[in-house]
Amino acid sequence: MPSIWITGDTHGDVTRLNSVNFPEQSHMTKDDVVIICGDFGLLWDYKGENKEEKFWLDWLNDKPFTTLFIDGNHECFPRLFALPEEIRYGAPVGVARDSVLWLKRGFVYDIHGIRIFAFGGASSHDTMDGIVNLDGTDSDWRNTAKEWYRQGKRYYRINQVSWWKDEIEQDSRVYQRGLVNLAAVNNQVDLIITHCCSNDTCQLIGVDDRDRMTDYLQKIHDSVQYDYWFFGHHHLNRTVAPREICIYKQVLHVYDIRE
Repeated sequence: MPSIWITGDTHGDVTRLNSVNFPEQSHMTKDDVVIICGDFGLLWDYKGENKEEKFWLDWLNDKPFTTLFIDGNHECFPRLFALPEEIRYGAPVGVARDSVLWLKRGFVYDIHGIRIFAFGGASSHDTMDGIVNLDGTDSDWRNTAKEWYRQGKRYYRINQVSWWKDEIEQDSRVYQRGLVNLAAVNNQVDLIITHCCSNDTCQLIGVDDRDRMTDYLQKIHDSVQYDYWFFGHHHLNRTVAPREICIYKQVLHVYDIRE
């Protein structure tokens, strides 16, 4: 039977999936999938695909398995939105490579009979000092960023360079799409894959991240039946509740968990 594996944020570093760290791949085929729970990070350079990104995307594409990822908050969203779209696993995906696919927000995917609801995105934790806007010339915002750094500010991002408002879903129709697609399967799925988590789950891990996205996921948490819910974002490997797992650098075999 094909297998489904889950891992957390990679931020452009997918070496945990090499043959030394992940030897199980020697028995895998393209029918097997590895799902990354956001902050994929290999479509990050706002100027376009660079040499390093190309190398690692091709490297993943050459692996015996198929890589699926949802978006996190640290993604270059214009590049995600520009990916060619195909129907795979019964719903639209963005195609970064033939076997490196973006699972889009609000869809239910049928992967070898396992129903998976995907909804990426989250609020960044590293913007407490503010967002540098791209007003004026290239040198203007660079000088602003340098001045903020000189002032001791470290938790800032640059709009349209290292931060995009799309980290939080802006379109109410996408939220509604998720609810409609879940209703179409009687609000029953096998897996939920997100980057952030519901308000209740945030409290369990001791963080106060309440926003539009966590409110939405709370609604799903309260109304949908699922076997397991995996999320990233918090850089923890922790079973938060019996069926809710925050995952980071582990690579978990879902069928081991299900048995």
